Amino acid sequence: MSSLQDLIPIVNKLQDIVTNTNLTDLDLPLLTVIGSQSAGKSSVLENIVGKDFLPRGTGIVTRRPLILQLINIQPDDPLTT
Repeated sequence: MSSLQDLIPIVNKLQDIVTNTNLTDLDLPLLTVIGSQSAGKSSVLENIVGKDFLPRGTGIVTRRPLILQLINIQPDDPLTT
């Protein structure tokens, strides 16, 4: 069984294929989070990912729609420097 981190690059590649072709019968996993202000939507997303990555503050912080794409980068990858 693959871990979530193993599946990230596979799903990303499939998303690229679907975006760049007329392939319409492939349903990839999507997650939509809707709720009232300060209801914990950002916290839910961060808990699913397992990392804190969204802005925090008082009032409305993440006011607009976000599209998040997970990309697994190894610590020794040049992109991390």
